[in-house]
Amino acid sequence: MANLLINTALRWLESKVPTSLMRFSDISQVTVLLDAGAEDAAEAEEKVKAFFAGRGIQLVLVKVLPGRRIKAHKETQVLLSLVPDAGWRLEYAVRRSRAQFKIGRVQLPGEPFDLVVSDPAGTSFPQTEVFERMMDLAESLK
Repeated sequence: MANLLINTALRWLESKVPTSLMRFSDISQVTVLLDAGAEDAAEAEEKVKAFFAGRGIQLVLVKVLPGRRIKAHKETQVLLSLVPDAGWRLEYAVRRSRAQFKIGRVQLPGEPFDLVVSDPAGTSFPQTEVFERMMDLAESLK
């Protein structure tokens, strides 16, 4: 019963803004959901900040902790999640976001992400490596 209620609420509250892939030259603001509980959280934070600062893109960094509410910036062009799984809290934040381009590590129900860079089955890569791969793919979009 709880899942039915959550799924209904997610569908009702989700953003109606259409999403699609975007060229890097068209991006001026990015919200990054960082897995603050990961071992490489500090290193990932520095890489993310340096990457976007070097390209003149405004960054909103959200540190995600297990069991805590995810307060993502809704009015952003790009939502990038480095969180491998945060259950319904992550799904809620992603679906509520009005971002025009959504990037994640794991596709969620309803497929809200436009680009997914997932770990191979049975392995888990550090978020720094996943971020580098995501940015390689995003920069190659023409």
